Amino acid sequence: MLSLIKLEWRKHHMERYFISFFFCVVAIYGFVAFISLASKNDVDGAMGSFQEFMSLVNILSNITFIILGSVILSRLIISEFRMKTMQVLFTYPIKRKKLLFAKLMLAYLFTAGSLFAGVWLMQIITYFLQPSLGLFEGTVSIQDLVATLPKTLTNALTMGAISLIPLFFGMRKKSTAATITSAVIIGFLINATVSDGGETFSLADIVLIPLILAILGIGIAYLSFRNIDIKDVG
Repeated sequence: MLSLIKLEWRKHHMERYFISFFFCVVAIYGFVAFISLASKNDVDGAMGSFQEFMSLVNILSNITFIILGSVILSRLIISEFRMKTMQVLFTYPIKRKKLLFAKLMLAYLFTAGSLFAGVWLMQIITYFLQPSLGLFEGTVSIQDLVATLPKTLTNALTMGAISLIPLFFGMRKKSTAATITSAVIIGFLINATVSDGGETFSLADIVLIPLILAILGIGIAYLSFRNIDIKDVG
């Protein structure tokens, strides 16, 4: 399986997505930092804490990397079905299920890994920039960074599974546009935040909802290759 994942990595030149990862991190962090610095002149002042600052970073990161995950899914699976190259792959002496599973695992691991690494990197950047820029009230310590690690990892694994849901919409008509569009909608619906002026709320805050959607994403991934050994892909 690992060999198949490595072959898929080389075949689709996945290293190119590291550039996308870099620009995503820069854009997200730059946007949140700009909002934080600009808010210093408001009546309410800067963001209240490291947690509040990172909350916005997490929301934007979840949306961004779910969309990036859908782009990767489109590249690895949807485009191959649409361009009929999947038929050629299925002539190789490799089980169809194993081949599709390798593609799905690559998409999932890259999405979840990118989300985790991106958020963790932005936390480290915050640690070094906070003393000089004052992005929010208070300070951030190494202990604060370590304390966020379990939640950051859990969120990355969950959102990585949720990013598989667009596969359902893309596979219906072998459409890249449908895959990415559905990812945009799902990302914003889950992470959209409502505020009453004091408290903020999003569906992602309800632990059960992301968990259910993650299971749904895994289920959709399974159904996509369950009958592939007997299914006509022509």
